[in-house]
Amino acid sequence: MSSAAEEYEETVILLEQAAPGVAELAQRAWAHERIRLVAADGEAVVVMSVDDLDQVLQEAADLAEARAILAKPDPGPLTGAAALSWLAEVVAGA
Repeated sequence: MSSAAEEYEETVILLEQAAPGVAELAQRAWAHERIRLVAADGEAVVVMSVDDLDQVLQEAADLAEARAILAKPDPGPLTGAAALSWLAEVVAGA
């Protein structure tokens, strides 16, 4: 399964080569603090750890999947052979 983060171009900058103050932001992000940097015009970026980003993306994907499942009409109850076949699939996948 690919994550949404894999769809974007990524630039890697060594922390030691980053501008002063970035190390403090990195430490705070690693402590699971989400930091919003806001420009005078209101444009903003968020600084967060990769682990926190991955978690947020996974939660968004899980939510989208749940919404898609809930949007499908209920197929109705399974009975007889169809129910037994479904149970066999569930047991085999467990």
